[in-house]
Amino acid sequence: MIQKKITFAAKDTDVLEWNGDLLAVGVTEKDVVKDDNNNFTNPLLQKLDALLGGLLAEASSEEDFCGKSGQAIVLRVSGLSFKRVGLFALGQSASRAAAFVGLGEAIAAAAQASRAVSVAFALAFSADLSDEWKPAIASSIAIGIVNGIFNGRARRDRKRMRK
Repeated sequence: MIQKKITFAAKDTDVLEWNGDLLAVGVTEKDVVKDDNNNFTNPLLQKLDALLGGLLAEASSEEDFCGKSGQAIVLRVSGLSFKRVGLFALGQSASRAAAFVGLGEAIAAAAQASRAVSVAFALAFSADLSDEWKPAIASSIAIGIVNGIFNGRARRDRKRMRK
């Protein structure tokens, strides 16, 4: 069995310029609110949607994505520095570590489904977070990603054994 190496790095970078497979964005219900022209009011989502030519707002409307906990949208995009973009919902607010662990697990599932090798995540509401909470939140998301990877692998192994 080949062991895969998992590495994490925290970087202060413009995620819209990140180069990789899956750009995952954690959102709350407040973040996905749109104006009368179907444009996001959240600054990060505005920039991301503009980069995608309105595809994100359109897909979120079609999928009735409103940021409720557990909702996710992952889109394949082309011509950008990343191959896929996903919105992963945390519900009304993200105030518990368990919500961020769940976010990490959802990101891991999407990464595995799309065979992503590299994943970057950002929180649409990061400007609202105090600097003292950011390491704990990043740690909870990382724990969720690791849980999601290994739980997903265990499920696949059990499924293969049944065949």
